[in-house]
Amino acid sequence: MSENQKTLENLLVDEQEMHEEILHDLLEEYIRIGKQSGDLIPQYLFRDLTAKKKTLIVLLAQKARAELDMVDTKWMTPGEISTQSGVNQNTVYPTVRELDNEGLVESDDGAYRIPSYSIDQVRDYINEGDTDE
Repeated sequence: MSENQKTLENLLVDEQEMHEEILHDLLEEYIRIGKQSGDLIPQYLFRDLTAKKKTLIVLLAQKARAELDMVDTKWMTPGEISTQSGVNQNTVYPTVRELDNEGLVESDDGAYRIPSYSIDQVRDYINEGDTDE
């Protein structure tokens, strides 16, 4: 069997490892997570992000904290997003609804999360060049 032979086995990936790598790469410039407290610690570049991008970063960080068993859920309410991001709650509400409509986040009973299937779209959105509101 040739090294370059294409098999269905080549499609198999370790989802946990893949998610951890993507989350790390997306978050490292913008936010850190307190080892003892689990608190989000915004980095310098975070402050220049749009409200939508800040919201996505906070939801990604929540996903990372859940993967690290630091929180019980990947879901966050708009109030929690506001508290963690510093974005006014009156801005977060329409922002999460818009992100939901765009398919970047999903909602359930007033809480939001980034589903695994949309991480690539979220990465593309965050990596778009502009940081203006």
